Amino acid sequence: MPTPRRKRAEETRRRILETAAAMMAERGPDAVSMREISATLKITKPVLYYYFRDKDALIQAAFEEGTRHFKDLRVEIDQPGLDLESRLEKVFSNHLAFIRRYPEMPKCALKMMSSPSEGTLAELARGLKERNRAALRAMLKKENFSPRAAEDVLHMISSVIEHFMIEAREKGAAAIDKGLPRRLARIICAGARSLKAAAAALLLLPAVAAAEPVALGVDRAVELALENNTDVVNAERGRLIYKEKIREYWGGVYPQLSAAASYTRNIEKPSIFFGGNRIELGSDNAYAASLDLNQVLWAGGKVRTGIEMAGIYSDSSAERLRAARNSVRKAVTQMYYSVLLSKAMADIQEETLDLSRQHLAVIEARYRQGLASDLTLLRQRVEVSNNEPAVTQNLNFYEAGLLALKDLLGMDPDAELRLTGAMGCAPAGPAPLDDLYAAAMADRPEYRLADLEKKLAEQNVTLERAGHYPYLGAFASRGFQGQTDSAFPGSDERSWALTAGVKLSLPLFSGGSVSSRVKQAGLALRVAEENLARAERGLKITVKKAWLELKEASQRLASQAAAVETARKALSATELRFKSGLAGQLDLNDAALALNRAQTLYTQAQHDVCSAAAELDWAVGK
Repeated sequence: MPTPRRKRAEETRRRILETAAAMMAERGPDAVSMREISATLKITKPVLYYYFRDKDALIQAAFEEGTRHFKDLRVEIDQPGLDLESRLEKVFSNHLAFIRRYPEMPKCALKMMSSPSEGTLAELARGLKERNRAALRAMLKKENFSPRAAEDVLHMISSVIEHFMIEAREKGAAAIDKGLPRRLARIICAGARSLKAAAAALLLLPAVAAAEPVALGVDRAVELALENNTDVVNAERGRLIYKEKIREYWGGVYPQLSAAASYTRNIEKPSIFFGGNRIELGSDNAYAASLDLNQVLWAGGKVRTGIEMAGIYSDSSAERLRAARNSVRKAVTQMYYSVLLSKAMADIQEETLDLSRQHLAVIEARYRQGLASDLTLLRQRVEVSNNEPAVTQNLNFYEAGLLALKDLLGMDPDAELRLTGAMGCAPAGPAPLDDLYAAAMADRPEYRLADLEKKLAEQNVTLERAGHYPYLGAFASRGFQGQTDSAFPGSDERSWALTAGVKLSLPLFSGGSVSSRVKQAGLALRVAEENLARAERGLKITVKKAWLELKEASQRLASQAAAVETARKALSATELRFKSGLAGQLDLNDAALALNRAQTLYTQAQHDVCSAAAELDWAVGK
């Protein structure tokens, strides 16, 4: 039996493997360090290195631990007496069961597939792939397939397994039908001996051979956000609600028809006394029914005002929808260009790092020739080291920006995204301010909403004043009454009535409540008028600020356009002078720094033009 110490050691090793596998599945093996694993496990790094000499050894152990089921699978499919369909079903069921048991595995596996062609991961993945393919080829060899047919079946099996992994990653392993392995095994077997039939069968599967990144331009990004954004969806529902409100208020214009019926059982009949005699009234059973029609003729303008207010509410909901869509469009556009900026900055830093490495190579060559001092060599090595973190930092900014963009678009954070746009917004100066003010007052949803609130307040004053006016309505009624001591009244026990008329109601005194509501509505109207004036001031401020920012960014872009080329020429000249011994290392690094700064300022200006243009479009209501 293993000793308690050995048990603890095995338990620690198992915990390390499980934790490392989970972290690698979540973030990818390259993004997980030994320090992070030890911190997560709350153990020291020496303890971690006691069990695994380095990260590659840990990755290999985690990989082998996670792929034990493949060895069991090879034993299962080699059992005698199984036909091809049963063997394929076991292959698919084994992979599906493993995915369900380890739901994070698909993420890790797909990241391994996309890892660089060099390194431990790629070597492990290639080795596993070759071993599995060898086992499957041996299985198919027993079926007497031709080499071409066997390879076609292998491709079909690979497509099914990749389909399982991608579906599990995107929808969860539970979403995969448990009966799918059997059905797919049957389809492949049915078409395996006929390439034409096999090709038709494969059309039943999604194209899963490779998870290509989603190519996304800025316009398509805006479209996706508008389709998925919760604020936009809710604003659209609000607009539909107020469309129904208009129909509701129109209902007050049309006649109102109602029916009523009643039955009364006189358990003890009512009585009256006449001349000292008690006389019972009515019968045991009483029936009554009526059909009533009411029509408003005039209500002091309440009905008409209600319809107009409903229309204003509907217009307001439409403007709220436009405001939500415009805000989403601006946010997505600016975020898109921010991500492009981070990527461009990372490219600039990578170029600067590459330049410093090239300069280091030149200095090392001069040092070997005795033309450069060891101090110059050390300084350039420090320069290279100082440039490396900037590349990593900007790449991290880029990845974080992609995550924020995916969130705005409603995409899975692990979805692969490739931005196809460029920061090539036209640096032309904006239109005249007066034209922009006029466009904003005509189209800006926020200003139009304030104007509609004012109109709504005006209608509310009219509505409250209607409380002082008479109400005039028409009515008609067809009624039935019957009384009997039997089950249902006979012809001489029932009667019909038909009435019609006009009703006038005149408010004489309401304790001042109507006058108070009119005053409240008047005060609300003045508040709405002041809000409209403030909205106009705010609109002009917003438009002018955006106009100034776009103008300044356009001018800055124009001034920086030539600076990059000038700095590049200066660097080339300095490099030649340095190789000739006419310039020192500081001159060389200063020239490289000047190019970096010129590229940074130019790229930042490109981004600012695009961002300011999106801000100005939003400010004027586009």
